[in-house]
Amino acid sequence: MKIKIRDIPTFYKILFPSIAITLMVTLTSTIFTYNKASEIILKKTVRQSQETVRQMSENYENFMQGIYDKINYIAYSATTQEELCYGEKGAYEEGYFSRERELKRQMVRLFNSFYVDDLQIYTKNGKDYYFSVKQEVKKPEKEEIAKMIQQATDAMGGIVCINDLKHSGHLQIVKEVRDNLKMSPIGTIRLSINSDALEQIRKNVNFASEGAVLILDEKNQIVQGQASELSKKADQLFQATEGEFEYQMQKKKYQVVYRVSDTTKWKVIGIIPLREISADLLPIQKQMIKTLMIGIFISSILSFLLSYVIVRPIRATVLAMHRFSEGDFEVRLSEERKDEFGEMNRVFNETTRKIEELMHEVTNSKLLNKEMEFKALQAQINPHFLYNALDTVNWMAMKKGDTEICDMVSAISNLMRISIGNKQDIFSIRQELKYVKDYLYIQETRYRDRFQVYFAIDEKILDEKIPKLTIQPLVENAIVHSVEVSKGKTVLNINGYIEQGNVVIEIKDDGVGMDRDTLLHLLDPPEGEEKDISVAHTGLGMYAVHQRLRYLYGEEYGLTADSEPGNGTCIKICIPFTKGEEKTWS
Repeated sequence: MKIKIRDIPTFYKILFPSIAITLMVTLTSTIFTYNKASEIILKKTVRQSQETVRQMSENYENFMQGIYDKINYIAYSATTQEELCYGEKGAYEEGYFSRERELKRQMVRLFNSFYVDDLQIYTKNGKDYYFSVKQEVKKPEKEEIAKMIQQATDAMGGIVCINDLKHSGHLQIVKEVRDNLKMSPIGTIRLSINSDALEQIRKNVNFASEGAVLILDEKNQIVQGQASELSKKADQLFQATEGEFEYQMQKKKYQVVYRVSDTTKWKVIGIIPLREISADLLPIQKQMIKTLMIGIFISSILSFLLSYVIVRPIRATVLAMHRFSEGDFEVRLSEERKDEFGEMNRVFNETTRKIEELMHEVTNSKLLNKEMEFKALQAQINPHFLYNALDTVNWMAMKKGDTEICDMVSAISNLMRISIGNKQDIFSIRQELKYVKDYLYIQETRYRDRFQVYFAIDEKILDEKIPKLTIQPLVENAIVHSVEVSKGKTVLNINGYIEQGNVVIEIKDDGVGMDRDTLLHLLDPPEGEEKDISVAHTGLGMYAVHQRLRYLYGEEYGLTADSEPGNGTCIKICIPFTKGEEKTWS
């Protein structure tokens, strides 16, 4: 079925476009703000990472420069020069202040550190000088030493850093020592730096929690970190002195920042997963979503109020027309408004006044007929006639000496006086229980030992007020649903007590019980079911009692029921305990 726009209620014609416009504005501003915040956080993260990488690179530079300075100091010191020039292989100078011992003290003083495993000086004459921090250090093989010496020779006095981490776990630092006067080679210094020193430098600088640091030497060999696409493509990726770029590896995106050391030519590379940067955006995302929801909520309320303000007078007019069409000729609309709605209300009121005048005569005629019907009802049998007739029967039974009939007639008469003749709506519990006992006497006579009743009533509640005919319908319901359907003898307990500041009256039987659906139906009949509250044993009597108590005392009072098939039923009346104070009902 195709719905036309003109057929949509005016309220929704105003409401939905207002919400849509507000939502579009809120959503657009939220997305713009989020994108701007993401850009700022990304730039901040990159800037911080660049600073961290720069700091780390400087730390490595300072560390290696310190090593280079100490090696140069040893190479150019007078002690080293004299010992390497004049010391002979196999010769040993005795004495604490000998050149050889002074050279070794110098080696110990400068390199007695956790990051140096051993230091060795090779001479041209074959005399070596060795110093080791650790007790057991594996020295390089002769072939490896020969290669290192050759690399130092090729450097022509410069310091060479050899990356041997993959094989020995060390950085080998070598330098050719030359005679300060003749500039001729007189030896070679070799220094072993363990990888723990480099790791300690990295730990001293906090990087991203999920990020990684990769350090490459001048030849793009790994000094620290794991091999990756970045190390394989280092020549193409790290051509500048420093920089940053986004890179994808294994279907994951990373932010890469790097710096190339001026001293060592090492490349310090920081790798940060973009998801970590996205994690920093999570609080912003939550705040944006919260803001968006609040915006939608506020816009919906404002749109609703706007629609309500506009549509309310229209609905009031339509409602008045419906009431008028249903026969309410006194309905009127407010004429205080000065706009078009006020003018419409004035026209409507004038129209209804004219129709009311035309219907006045018909109304008077109907009232006359109603009066005649009322008088006819008054002419029905006077209840006192019934009381007198019952008294006559009672007198005749007494004359014949039939006390059972006398008691029965007396009980019936009492019930009729209370239910028909007594105009008092509120009884004490004491009066109500007397009424219940008269009713039970009639039923006991009728059923002849089919049930037995036990009363347990706290005397403190006997003077509490209760609406007339509150307990009796529940007792009647218990008898109908237990005694009449039960084959054996039924026990009925009527208890009254105080609980948590309330008066509680229980009507409990050991009859057949009922299921949950039936139980709920007693206190709340389905919609559409005719509620003839005058019939107690149908369950609608319970409904009437329940609704009357809730009306008088509040929603938290009334009836509660508990029952199981085969285990009987317990109905509880709950009203407030007033301690004898007067209670008035409007």
